[in-house]
Amino acid sequence: MNTYVLAAVVFSVGLALAGCQTSQSRQAELATICADPNNRAPKSGYWSECQALYPSSDQALQKDYLLGAAVGN
Repeated sequence: MNTYVLAAVVFSVGLALAGCQTSQSRQAELATICADPNNRAPKSGYWSECQALYPSSDQALQKDYLLGAAVGN
């Protein structure tokens, strides 16, 4: 019985580690996604994440606000 529990724990840890992304791979993936200007649009699902790589100027943020764009929180 202990062997099965140990095997299950090792298997679970292996699955968890396999699902993790390194920050470098995440940054590379975001750079690819955010290279498309449509993904950097305020109403895009990636807008808030792309702000970290391509921050909007104060003027662009004000324009987005005036146009009724969602605030990236």
